[in-house]
Amino acid sequence: MQENRTLRENIDARDKIVEIRLSLRSDMGSKIIWILVEGENDCKIYPKFFNEAKTKVEFVNGGKGQLTKALNKLADETKQVIGIQDADFLHLEKNYPGTKNLFFTDYHDIEMTMLGFDDVRRNLFIEYNILENAQEIWNNVLNESLYIAYIRWYNDKKQCKINFKEIKFGGNLSEITDGKISIKKQELLSKLNNRSAKRTEELTLENINNFINQYKTSDFLNLCNGHDTAALLSIIVGGQISHTEFCRHLRLSFTIREFSTTKLFSAISNWQQKNGFDILK
Repeated sequence: MQENRTLRENIDARDKIVEIRLSLRSDMGSKIIWILVEGENDCKIYPKFFNEAKTKVEFVNGGKGQLTKALNKLADETKQVIGIQDADFLHLEKNYPGTKNLFFTDYHDIEMTMLGFDDVRRNLFIEYNILENAQEIWNNVLNESLYIAYIRWYNDKKQCKINFKEIKFGGNLSEITDGKISIKKQELLSKLNNRSAKRTEELTLENINNFINQYKTSDFLNLCNGHDTAALLSIIVGGQISHTEFCRHLRLSFTIREFSTTKLFSAISNWQQKNGFDILK
Protein backbone atom coordinates (compact mmCIF):
# COMPACT_ATOMS: atom_id res chain seq x y z
CA MET A 1 0.00 0.00 0.00
CA GLN A 2 2.75 2.43 0.99
CA GLU A 3 4.78 1.41 -2.06
CA ASN A 4 1.84 2.13 -4.37
CA ARG A 5 1.25 5.48 -2.69
CA THR A 6 4.91 6.49 -3.06
CA LEU A 7 4.85 5.48 -6.74
CA ARG A 8 1.71 7.55 -7.33
CA GLU A 9 3.27 10.62 -5.68
CA ASN A 10 6.44 10.28 -7.77
CA ILE A 11 4.36 10.06 -10.95
CA ASP A 12 2.41 13.17 -9.91
CA ALA A 13 5.59 15.22 -9.48
CA ARG A 14 7.09 13.87 -12.68
CA ASP A 15 3.93 14.56 -14.64
CA LYS A 16 3.84 18.16 -13.39
CA ILE A 17 7.43 18.69 -14.48
CA VAL A 18 6.65 17.33 -17.95
CA GLU A 19 3.49 19.45 -18.20
CA ILE A 20 5.35 22.65 -17.33
CA ARG A 21 8.23 21.90 -19.69
CA LEU A 22 5.81 21.34 -22.57
CA SER A 23 3.86 24.49 -21.74
CA LEU A 24 6.95 26.69 -21.61
CA ARG A 25 8.02 25.42 -25.05
CA SER A 26 4.67 26.30 -26.62
CA ASP A 27 3.69 29.67 -28.09
CA MET A 28 0.79 30.15 -25.65
CA GLY A 29 2.66 29.03 -22.55
CA SER A 30 6.11 30.45 -23.23
CA LYS A 31 5.51 33.56 -21.11
CA ILE A 32 3.43 32.00 -18.34
CA ILE A 33 4.83 32.01 -14.78
CA TRP A 34 3.96 28.83 -12.89
CA ILE A 35 3.22 29.10 -9.16
CA LEU A 36 3.37 25.70 -7.50
CA VAL A 37 1.59 25.16 -4.19
CA GLU A 38 1.22 22.13 -1.92
CA GLY A 39 -2.54 21.70 -1.59
CA GLU A 40 -5.84 21.98 -3.44
CA ASN A 41 -7.15 24.65 -1.06
CA ASP A 42 -4.11 26.79 -1.84
CA CYS A 43 -5.47 27.00 -5.37
CA LYS A 44 -8.54 28.69 -3.88
CA ILE A 45 -6.43 31.34 -2.13
CA TYR A 46 -3.47 32.43 -4.23
CA PRO A 47 -4.83 32.90 -7.77
CA LYS A 48 -6.74 36.07 -6.81
CA PHE A 49 -3.45 37.77 -5.92
CA PHE A 50 -1.79 37.19 -9.30
CA ASN A 51 -2.42 38.37 -12.85
CA GLU A 52 -4.39 35.45 -14.29
CA ALA A 53 -3.26 36.21 -17.86
CA LYS A 54 0.40 35.84 -16.86
CA THR A 55 0.33 33.08 -14.25
CA LYS A 56 -0.93 29.62 -13.51
CA VAL A 57 -1.33 28.43 -9.90
CA GLU A 58 -1.31 24.65 -9.49
CA PHE A 59 -0.75 22.21 -6.65
CA VAL A 60 1.63 19.27 -6.79
CA ASN A 61 0.28 16.00 -5.42
CA GLY A 62 2.27 14.59 -2.53
CA GLY A 63 2.76 17.70 -0.42
CA LYS A 64 6.01 19.47 0.40
CA GLY A 65 8.35 16.72 -0.75
CA GLN A 66 6.86 16.56 -4.21
CA LEU A 67 6.61 20.35 -4.50
CA THR A 68 10.29 20.85 -3.71
CA LYS A 69 11.23 17.94 -5.97
CA ALA A 70 9.46 19.57 -8.91
CA LEU A 71 10.86 23.00 -8.10
CA ASN A 72 14.42 21.73 -7.72
CA LYS A 73 14.20 20.14 -11.16
CA LEU A 74 12.65 23.14 -12.90
CA ALA A 75 14.50 26.00 -11.20
CA ASP A 76 17.73 25.08 -13.01
CA GLU A 77 15.93 25.13 -16.35
CA THR A 78 13.77 28.26 -16.17
CA LYS A 79 13.05 31.38 -14.15
CA GLN A 80 9.34 30.97 -14.79
CA VAL A 81 8.53 28.61 -11.91
CA ILE A 82 8.24 29.49 -8.22
CA GLY A 83 6.81 27.66 -5.23
CA ILE A 84 4.77 28.78 -2.22
CA GLN A 85 4.86 26.55 0.82
CA ASP A 86 3.51 26.60 4.36
CA ALA A 87 6.36 27.38 6.73
CA ASP A 88 5.18 24.93 9.41
CA PHE A 89 7.89 25.06 12.10
CA LEU A 90 10.64 26.56 9.90
CA HIS A 91 10.28 30.08 11.33
CA LEU A 92 10.73 28.70 14.84
CA GLU A 93 13.66 26.46 13.99
CA LYS A 94 15.36 28.82 11.49
CA ASN A 95 16.33 25.83 9.39
CA TYR A 96 15.22 26.70 5.87
CA PRO A 97 15.76 24.40 2.88
CA GLY A 98 17.99 25.65 0.09
CA THR A 99 15.39 25.23 -2.64
CA LYS A 100 15.64 27.99 -5.24
CA ASN A 101 12.59 30.24 -5.81
CA LEU A 102 10.67 28.72 -2.88
CA PHE A 103 8.70 31.19 -0.75
CA PHE A 104 7.09 30.64 2.64
CA THR A 105 3.99 31.87 4.43
CA ASP A 106 4.52 34.57 7.04
CA TYR A 107 3.39 32.30 9.85
CA HIS A 108 2.96 28.56 10.38
CA ASP A 109 0.69 28.17 7.36
CA ILE A 110 -1.55 30.25 5.14
CA GLU A 111 -4.52 29.77 7.53
CA MET A 112 -2.59 31.18 10.49
CA THR A 113 -1.30 33.97 8.26
CA MET A 114 -4.89 34.88 7.35
CA LEU A 115 -6.11 34.57 10.95
CA GLY A 116 -3.23 36.76 12.10
CA PHE A 117 -5.01 39.82 10.65
CA ASP A 118 -7.40 41.57 13.01
CA ASP A 119 -9.67 42.67 10.16
CA VAL A 120 -9.98 39.14 8.81
CA ARG A 121 -11.00 37.79 12.22
CA ARG A 122 -13.35 40.72 12.72
CA ASN A 123 -15.14 39.97 9.44
CA LEU A 124 -15.57 36.36 10.48
CA PHE A 125 -16.80 37.18 13.97
CA ILE A 126 -19.31 39.68 12.58
CA GLU A 127 -20.60 36.98 10.21
CA TYR A 128 -21.14 34.59 13.13
CA ASN A 129 -22.49 37.28 15.47
CA ILE A 130 -19.77 36.76 18.08
CA LEU A 131 -17.90 40.06 17.68
CA GLU A 132 -18.72 41.13 21.23
CA ASN A 133 -16.55 38.33 22.64
CA ALA A 134 -14.05 38.26 19.77
CA GLN A 135 -10.81 38.76 21.72
CA GLU A 136 -11.81 36.36 24.47
CA ILE A 137 -12.73 33.69 21.92
CA TRP A 138 -9.52 34.21 19.93
CA ASN A 139 -7.34 33.96 23.04
CA ASN A 140 -9.17 30.82 24.16
CA VAL A 141 -8.81 29.10 20.78
CA LEU A 142 -5.11 30.00 20.48
CA ASN A 143 -4.36 28.66 23.96
CA GLU A 144 -6.11 25.37 23.21
CA SER A 145 -4.49 25.10 19.78
CA LEU A 146 -1.10 25.33 21.46
CA TYR A 147 -1.28 21.87 22.98
CA ILE A 148 -2.17 20.29 19.64
CA ALA A 149 0.65 22.29 18.03
CA TYR A 150 3.23 21.01 20.50
CA ILE A 151 2.14 17.44 19.74
CA ARG A 152 2.59 18.13 16.03
CA TRP A 153 6.01 19.69 16.65
CA TYR A 154 7.04 16.75 18.85
CA ASN A 155 5.97 14.37 16.10
CA ASP A 156 7.86 16.41 13.50
CA LYS A 157 11.10 16.49 15.49
CA LYS A 158 10.95 12.91 16.73
CA GLN A 159 9.49 11.49 13.48
CA CYS A 160 6.95 9.47 15.44
CA LYS A 161 4.72 8.88 12.38
CA ILE A 162 1.57 10.02 14.17
CA ASN A 163 -1.48 10.14 11.91
CA PHE A 164 -3.20 13.54 12.21
CA LYS A 165 -5.03 13.25 8.89
CA GLU A 166 -8.64 14.44 9.04
CA ILE A 167 -8.76 14.23 12.82
CA LYS A 168 -11.78 16.00 14.31
CA PHE A 169 -11.63 17.76 17.67
CA GLY A 170 -15.32 17.67 18.49
CA GLY A 171 -17.10 14.88 20.37
CA ASN A 172 -15.12 13.43 23.25
CA LEU A 173 -11.89 15.29 22.39
CA SER A 174 -13.11 18.69 23.57
CA GLU A 175 -15.77 20.35 25.66
CA ILE A 176 -17.32 23.81 25.82
CA THR A 177 -18.03 25.39 29.19
CA ASP A 178 -19.36 28.94 29.52
CA GLY A 179 -18.53 29.60 25.87
CA LYS A 180 -14.91 28.41 26.20
CA ILE A 181 -13.52 25.35 24.48
CA SER A 182 -10.98 23.05 26.12
CA ILE A 183 -9.11 20.10 24.69
CA LYS A 184 -9.22 16.83 26.62
CA LYS A 185 -5.53 16.11 26.54
CA GLN A 186 -5.43 12.46 27.54
CA GLU A 187 -8.32 11.61 25.23
CA LEU A 188 -6.54 13.37 22.36
CA LEU A 189 -3.28 11.52 22.96
CA SER A 190 -5.11 8.19 23.17
CA LYS A 191 -6.98 8.93 19.95
CA LEU A 192 -3.75 9.79 18.12
CA ASN A 193 -2.01 6.67 19.45
CA ASN A 194 -4.90 4.42 18.44
CA ARG A 195 -5.20 5.80 14.90
CA SER A 196 -1.43 5.67 14.20
CA ALA A 197 -0.63 2.07 13.30
CA LYS A 198 2.88 2.95 12.15
CA ARG A 199 3.86 5.15 15.09
CA THR A 200 7.36 4.62 16.46
CA GLU A 201 6.43 5.53 20.03
CA GLU A 202 3.39 6.10 22.22
CA LEU A 203 2.46 9.69 23.01
CA THR A 204 2.14 10.34 26.74
CA LEU A 205 1.23 13.35 28.85
CA GLU A 206 4.71 13.22 30.40
CA ASN A 207 6.55 13.24 27.07
CA ILE A 208 4.51 16.12 25.68
CA ASN A 209 4.74 18.16 28.87
CA ASN A 210 8.51 17.69 28.96
CA PHE A 211 8.70 18.75 25.31
CA ILE A 212 6.60 21.86 26.03
CA ASN A 213 8.90 22.84 28.89
CA GLN A 214 11.94 22.41 26.65
CA TYR A 215 10.60 24.24 23.58
CA LYS A 216 8.11 26.67 25.10
CA THR A 217 7.48 29.71 22.92
CA SER A 218 5.13 32.69 22.92
CA ASP A 219 5.19 32.84 19.11
CA PHE A 220 1.70 31.38 18.80
CA LEU A 221 1.18 32.27 15.13
CA ASN A 222 4.26 30.32 14.09
CA LEU A 223 3.54 27.45 16.46
CA CYS A 224 -0.17 26.81 15.93
CA ASN A 225 -1.53 24.88 12.98
CA GLY A 226 -4.19 26.80 11.06
CA HIS A 227 -6.26 23.69 10.36
CA ASP A 228 -6.52 22.98 14.10
CA THR A 229 -7.23 26.59 15.02
CA ALA A 230 -9.94 26.92 12.38
CA ALA A 231 -11.47 23.63 13.53
CA LEU A 232 -11.71 24.84 17.13
CA LEU A 233 -13.21 28.15 16.01
CA SER A 234 -15.84 26.33 13.97
CA ILE A 235 -16.75 24.23 17.04
CA ILE A 236 -17.23 27.38 19.13
CA VAL A 237 -19.43 28.86 16.43
CA GLY A 238 -21.47 25.68 16.80
CA GLY A 239 -24.28 24.62 14.52
CA GLN A 240 -23.99 27.75 12.39
CA ILE A 241 -21.10 26.46 10.32
CA SER A 242 -18.98 23.43 9.43
CA HIS A 243 -15.19 23.45 9.48
CA THR A 244 -15.15 23.35 5.67
CA GLU A 245 -17.51 26.31 5.42
CA PHE A 246 -15.55 28.24 8.05
CA CYS A 247 -12.38 27.83 5.97
CA ARG A 248 -14.23 29.02 2.88
CA HIS A 249 -15.35 32.17 4.71
CA LEU A 250 -11.79 32.65 5.95
CA ARG A 251 -10.45 32.56 2.40
CA LEU A 252 -13.09 35.04 1.27
CA SER A 253 -12.22 37.42 4.12
CA PHE A 254 -8.54 37.47 3.16
CA THR A 255 -8.12 40.02 0.38
CA ILE A 256 -5.34 41.65 -1.61
CA ARG A 257 -5.33 44.44 0.97
CA GLU A 258 -4.06 42.05 3.62
CA PHE A 259 -1.90 39.95 1.32
CA SER A 260 -0.05 43.01 0.01
CA THR A 261 1.27 43.69 3.54
CA THR A 262 2.74 40.21 4.05
CA LYS A 263 6.39 39.24 3.91
CA LEU A 264 5.41 36.65 1.33
CA PHE A 265 4.09 39.37 -0.98
CA SER A 266 7.26 41.41 -0.44
CA ALA A 267 9.51 38.42 -1.22
CA ILE A 268 7.66 37.60 -4.44
CA SER A 269 7.64 41.29 -5.37
CA ASN A 270 11.43 41.44 -4.99
CA TRP A 271 11.77 38.26 -7.05
CA GLN A 272 9.64 39.58 -9.91
CA GLN A 273 11.51 42.89 -10.01
CA LYS A 274 14.83 41.07 -10.08
CA ASN A 275 13.72 38.86 -12.96
CA GLY A 276 11.76 41.44 -14.96
CA PHE A 277 8.30 39.98 -14.38
CA ASP A 278 5.04 41.66 -13.38
CA ILE A 279 2.69 39.02 -11.98
CA LEU A 280 1.34 40.41 -8.69
CA LYS A 281 -1.87 42.39 -8.63
